[in-house]
Amino acid sequence: MARELEERIVKVVEEVSPSVVGVITVKPARDIFLRPVPLRGVGSGFVGREGGLVATSNHVVEGVSRVGVLFSDGELAEARIVGKDPHRDLALLEVDRRGLKPLRLGDSDELRVGQIVLAIGMPLGLAGPPTVTMGVVSAIGRAIRSRELVLEGLIQTDAAINPGNSGGPLVDLRAEVIGVNTAVIPYAQGIGFAIPINEVKTSLEQLLKYGRVLRPYLGVSCIDVDRRVAAYYGLSVDRGALVVHVDVGSPAHSAGIAPGDVIIAADRETVASARDLRRAVGSRRAGEPIELVVVRGRTRMRTRAIVAER
Repeated sequence: MARELEERIVKVVEEVSPSVVGVITVKPARDIFLRPVPLRGVGSGFVGREGGLVATSNHVVEGVSRVGVLFSDGELAEARIVGKDPHRDLALLEVDRRGLKPLRLGDSDELRVGQIVLAIGMPLGLAGPPTVTMGVVSAIGRAIRSRELVLEGLIQTDAAINPGNSGGPLVDLRAEVIGVNTAVIPYAQGIGFAIPINEVKTSLEQLLKYGRVLRPYLGVSCIDVDRRVAAYYGLSVDRGALVVHVDVGSPAHSAGIAPGDVIIAADRETVASARDLRRAVGSRRAGEPIELVVVRGRTRMRTRAIVAER
């Protein structure tokens, strides 16, 4: 059994590695004498679409003046930024090279805790094949906050994801990408996070079509409510999306939603988790209303928010 698992992992790495790349960047900076100097950075990425389109993390290419893509055969090619989705920490690059094979994109909604996953990338920006770390899916639906943004619905894994691995693929044993690794949380030692591929698919399609992501915006950060969370916070319901933060001036703020509220329905559809709420909001366009049922203490109330564009 162990031998079969080992062979399966080796085959997955051999299949995926040719489509994993290093992302080399040059950012303008100044030294202590205020003289302009180039600041080099490294990250990872993978071929996600036909036509030389490479997916990576937005923070890898944020504010850079030049971007290069390093292939496993040692070739370094100039790349162009097609579009960015900073709120999901995603970016799409285009590189002029033929014969690139896009990786298969899986279904992150089917992920289960305990499932074996592989994080693949080029953390040092060195020529040659990428590096591989293995772990399991530790949790799903995680929300984390960095200095710049809040990321929700993340995959948590114990596979080592170092800063240079950002933008590389998290794959399952079917050699399908189920997440994009992100290392924006420097203090998360021994804990890695990845953006679910189903959310990445939506961002990539809009980046290709519009050059940006038309993201419906409610203005709340939420966590899942279960019996454990309900007991800890003394909630009167054990399913829903618990609001932990509301952006000032957002549609949710204008609708009277506050931290500590639990959203249990959106447009007559049950909201059993934060993911359900994101899907409900994501199905709306800017300017459209969304009817919400909110539990505050032991009181249920209805409110109406006008969805905006982030």
